[in-house]
Amino acid sequence: MLSAGTAQAATQQQPSFVGSWVLNQAETELLRDDLDEKTIKIPTAGRAQISVMGIPLPGGGGNARSGHSPLTAKQPEVLRCKAMTISSSADRIELFYPDLDPMEQRETLRAGHYRGRDSKWSRKGLQQKYKTSERKVSKKWSMRKDGRLLVEVTIKHKKAKKLTFSRVFDRVAAN
Repeated sequence: MLSAGTAQAATQQQPSFVGSWVLNQAETELLRDDLDEKTIKIPTAGRAQISVMGIPLPGGGGNARSGHSPLTAKQPEVLRCKAMTISSSADRIELFYPDLDPMEQRETLRAGHYRGRDSKWSRKGLQQKYKTSERKVSKKWSMRKDGRLLVEVTIKHKKAKKLTFSRVFDRVAAN
């Protein structure tokens, strides 16, 4: 029984997205929506938010709830990187972002539901979804027909329009 499982694991091919990737700025720009459609407006409960140079004035209305503002939540690492390396094992995918802060360079995706994140992958693609008290995030990596990696990130803030960001990466040739 054990040898049958080992033989099956040995015959499985690596996912096509495994490898080193670098951002293709030109292809990414072609997929970008106009910024006018991507304005982030978090409506308040009928009260105006008054601010001077970005600093809210006391008594100017604003959000009565406590907690983090959706505007201060960091973008997912894949939207902030210019390069990444993807590796895989039987039950996890490792993402390494060398150009980010050392505390943010590694991201591990485990199959199924793990620590509030749902991840799944196949040979052709990878997907992760999670939600916080402020927003829902969906990240999807897929191979394009031209061999490039397409990453689509959808962020839905509470009380705001859903935003979708797309980035295209080229495979780094092995030395």
